[in-house]
Amino acid sequence: MQKYWSVLFGVVLLLCFGLTAAAPFAGWWLPLDASSFGKPTDDLFYLILIITAFFFILTEVLLVYAMYKFSALPGRKAAFIHGNHKLEIMWTAVPGLILVILGFVQIEAWANIKYNSRMPKPIGTTQQIEVTARQWEWRVRYPSPARIAEWEKSDDKARSFGTVPHIDDVHAVNEVHVWSHQEGEPDQKVLIHLRTRDVIHSFFLPNLRLKQDALPGKIIPVWFMAEDYNTGYDASQQKWVDGVHVLDDKSLKKMGPEYVWDLACAEFCGTRHSMMKGKLYVHKDKADFMAWLVAAEKEQNNRVAESK
Repeated sequence: MQKYWSVLFGVVLLLCFGLTAAAPFAGWWLPLDASSFGKPTDDLFYLILIITAFFFILTEVLLVYAMYKFSALPGRKAAFIHGNHKLEIMWTAVPGLILVILGFVQIEAWANIKYNSRMPKPIGTTQQIEVTARQWEWRVRYPSPARIAEWEKSDDKARSFGTVPHIDDVHAVNEVHVWSHQEGEPDQKVLIHLRTRDVIHSFFLPNLRLKQDALPGKIIPVWFMAEDYNTGYDASQQKWVDGVHVLDDKSLKKMGPEYVWDLACAEFCGTRHSMMKGKLYVHKDKADFMAWLVAAEKEQNNRVAESK
């Protein structure tokens, strides 16, 4: 009877392995990659997954074998075997060597995403926004259309955006709007000035493979470059919607749920942590983004006028 338990355990493990192998074909896998540094990040993920999966399968096979081969028998006394120093050294050295190799392999990918020297400068050609986390929402500050026009004339006027708010800034809640990089044009990077007003939050854009903690008392620079887009103007609703592509005749093509891109908090921050979510709207080009920004500014001014 004891052997049947090992067989049952082995069958359950096989089913788990099978579901894991089938997951990508069922859509239960990594979200659509829309970032310039998405591929190196995914490559690291797959490398680590392959290594861990190999050793996990190896240990589980040995476990099931041992359960079957050495199952308890009535009247048989278990033998006491002292530790094997050579084996212990080997299973300590091998993981240590793997970690060292992974440490070197990830350096370039980590540096490209996190090093200040690789980040875009706060100059006129750089998209800049400020994201402020608070329990439980994301508040986003954009430069006004007039200020963006000033930046294009003078880089110096763009440098203070992250630290000096302006009265004409445009504000939104739980909506990050940017425009995508166009193939054949200079890199169009986005620089985010990330901060929090209370506890630690984690700014997470899965489709851009970007995650960064927001720490109290600090303004943390974060950057990305979107190489795809998911936003267009829906004339029937008279607003910008996500999950679409804009066709040549300005009509919209619905792209499906994989083009609805989330903004989430990846750090437990309180009782409503799970509700602290927003959306990422990537416009096809700067012209479409500016059209949205002008409309958002007008709506904001109207609300201010009505409140007086």
